[in-house]
Amino acid sequence: MSPGLLINSAVAQSANAELARLQVRQDELQDEIQSLREQSLSLSQQMANTEPADGPEKAAYDEAIAAFEDASEQFEADPTPTNKSRLRNAEFKMHLAERKFRSSNSELRKLEAQQDEVESELIRVRRELDQVTRRIPELKKNIVAQREREKAEAARRARAEAQARQQAKQAQASAQSAPAQAPAPTQATPAPAQPLQTANANEQSASGPLELDKDFTLLTTREQVLTALANLQLRIGGDSLKIRSNKILNVRHFVDGKEADKNSHRFKGLGNYQYRANAVLQPGENRIRVSFSRWNIEMPDEFAGEELVILMDASDRNAPRIIAFPESMES
Repeated sequence: MSPGLLINSAVAQSANAELARLQVRQDELQDEIQSLREQSLSLSQQMANTEPADGPEKAAYDEAIAAFEDASEQFEADPTPTNKSRLRNAEFKMHLAERKFRSSNSELRKLEAQQDEVESELIRVRRELDQVTRRIPELKKNIVAQREREKAEAARRARAEAQARQQAKQAQASAQSAPAQAPAPTQATPAPAQPLQTANANEQSASGPLELDKDFTLLTTREQVLTALANLQLRIGGDSLKIRSNKILNVRHFVDGKEADKNSHRFKGLGNYQYRANAVLQPGENRIRVSFSRWNIEMPDEFAGEELVILMDASDRNAPRIIAFPESMES
């Protein structure tokens, strides 16, 4: 085997070994994510069982939530600067009451700290999984390209060897049948040109919904949005009075693992355990909470900073599902 083929073979072996390692790591990370999700769910259930049902701090927190809901309704009905200021003030007081309420329960604080650690690890593991998942198809493509180069090189060498044997036979025949003369110069047959690599058509397929977390889907096209809204109407049906209690959407934005911003939004009850809110999410890590249900998402840059519609299906109280999409896609 020629030195060139030896080098190509070594490169191929290295790439195949790297691919096998990444595929094993991908499975490990998926298992880690499942385990972390189960830990987070268990902690949420423990917090729900730990939260006191009464007490002065709980009463003050419930009162602050009601005031925030009232201010939200006023701002939605009449979005004046005065009502916006009242809404922001009510939101601040609600966060303050929540902090006092939770700080009064040491067991609840402990569970929340544990859940913050789990969520931070979940974000880290998911980011590594995303990197591995992107790298695997790239590596497969490189391996296929390397194999094609090896085949082309082997074919070129085979043609060159066959041509050399043919020339040797011709030279021998000429020497036996004619006076010795200098052989005419010959030109090597050029190797066929290799086609340029083109993008896989499948890679250019239309963008589908983005699963940012389990039971948290970001829609990316107007067609997806219209389908989701039609399905929402089917779920609501005619029983719009079954469940109309309001819920609060809490969003915490993190930068480099540290909380950089926090805001809350009121869910409107649409009926039959369906809810709707509007929110603006920042790019990167966002931790979303509704009561004791949590989602940890990486908001893509192209959808960050714009008004999003957040639809929540809470028909399964233990596993509510969220669909989000840019409000501009609704009309």
